[in-house]
Amino acid sequence: MESLRERFTNPAWQQKVIMHLTLPDAVTLKTRTGDANWLPTIFWFFDQVGEAVEREGGAISKYLNDGVVAAFPIDRAAEAINAAIIVQERITEAQRENSYRCNCAIGVATGRAVEFPGGVDTTYIGPVADRAERLSDGANAGAIFVDEPTVGAANMMKVFATYGNVINREGSQYLAALEELPAEGAGERISYHEILWAAQSFGVRSRAVTKITVPQPIVSPQSGPARERVAWQRGTVSNWLGEKEIGFLTGDHGETYYLHRDNICLEAGEVKRGEAVFFVAQAPREQDRNPRALCAIPLGAEITVTITKIFTAYGFCQLSDTRGTLQELFLDLGHGAQDRYRRGQELKIRIDRNPRGPIGIVLDPVRESLSA
Repeated sequence: MESLRERFTNPAWQQKVIMHLTLPDAVTLKTRTGDANWLPTIFWFFDQVGEAVEREGGAISKYLNDGVVAAFPIDRAAEAINAAIIVQERITEAQRENSYRCNCAIGVATGRAVEFPGGVDTTYIGPVADRAERLSDGANAGAIFVDEPTVGAANMMKVFATYGNVINREGSQYLAALEELPAEGAGERISYHEILWAAQSFGVRSRAVTKITVPQPIVSPQSGPARERVAWQRGTVSNWLGEKEIGFLTGDHGETYYLHRDNICLEAGEVKRGEAVFFVAQAPREQDRNPRALCAIPLGAEITVTITKIFTAYGFCQLSDTRGTLQELFLDLGHGAQDRYRRGQELKIRIDRNPRGPIGIVLDPVRESLSA
């Protein structure tokens, strides 16, 4: 019998597109719900992945305890991206209908691999499989990360998403800006694009953000017109002294931020202890002082804003605190937004959130007074 060592003395390398799908909440799903709940969800997820992969010309490589690995020929890189989009769209639809509730993070990588047939499964060995897994592990729920070789191999004009079709997105417009995951152990740094298949991007998991951006959470936004978008942070009010109009926030990664009343967004009112707050972080002004929270806005706050940018299904406004710090806020306007709203229009909104940060939910367009 031929040994594994003999079989791989001269391994046959081949170019493959490897897709790694992970259920980030698999452990929580299994430990907090009974078998009667999580088993149908996992099986439904496996079915959706299998159908999407087969439809786009790929094949399931193996099923994992918390995900799936699939492989595509090198000339079907765009189809691999489409399969990933189909899976995310089906999960979103199931969540909307409250039929199945799970979340998926997807990494797609392209490169040389060695095929290892082992029983029913076909495993692909090589750095490309590692890259796909690391991209999936670094992606937030809902995100699709693809490495540069995948983009190079794909005909992006074949990429299709339902939301992208609504807003006439095509080709490279599906690609977010090039970003990078850090090296892990002896591994390589991975440059990747997020696929913009929905109305918003989903970004990296919080632990991956920490690896990439340390000490990036401490930034220095400028007063006056904002020239580039600064990432929102999220925290909880740990202390608030109403008579002094000062307090402190605890960030999601345990950092402590100083908050002054002047740095709360206009019309938002005072914050309360235990309240969730979105904010922009500023480096401490002096050594051994806490970083400062600017443009803070409580989750659930209801305020009036003015639309500054408008697209088919969404828009943006600018929030400001008393000291003039500006920060852009995503507005969920719904399909046909350009027919129902206009730039400069005032809206009453409630601050909600999605995986990327705060969003504005429209409560009511502000009525404009009629001229005599």
